[in-house]
Amino acid sequence: MEPVWIKIGEAARRLGVNPKEIRYWEQIIPEIQPRRSLGNLRYYHVDELERLEQIRNWLEEGLTVADCRQLLLTGQLTRALDLDLGLGLELEPQGRPKPAPKKPAKPAKKAIGRRRLARLATALKKLAAQLEQPPKSR
Repeated sequence: MEPVWIKIGEAARRLGVNPKEIRYWEQIIPEIQPRRSLGNLRYYHVDELERLEQIRNWLEEGLTVADCRQLLLTGQLTRALDLDLGLGLELEPQGRPKPAPKKPAKPAKKAIGRRRLARLATALKKLAAQLEQPPKSR
């Protein structure tokens, strides 16, 4: 019989991340609230692993932890995604223009490889499909 509550190390192992990452997610996403033992150890319910896995997937797709919190709370992102991939494409500015940088920008050290670009395009398509779906009710 599988335990209902697992320690942070076991949760991290199942997710394929470091326990430090999960603790950082807790700081940014206060809705992640593990139970604490008398010795102050973190215990996660096995049902919470699905949400933590979703956060890990969003992070792998390039979102920030703050973006993940917004997606968990509202089901959508309200800020525009930065899609400048170094392809020489100019995007239409939204809102007021940003002030000119004080220091000249450093040239990119490496160009994005075709495989990496293809993976990024696939991840963006997945994300767009997820964002178009209505949020799941619990």
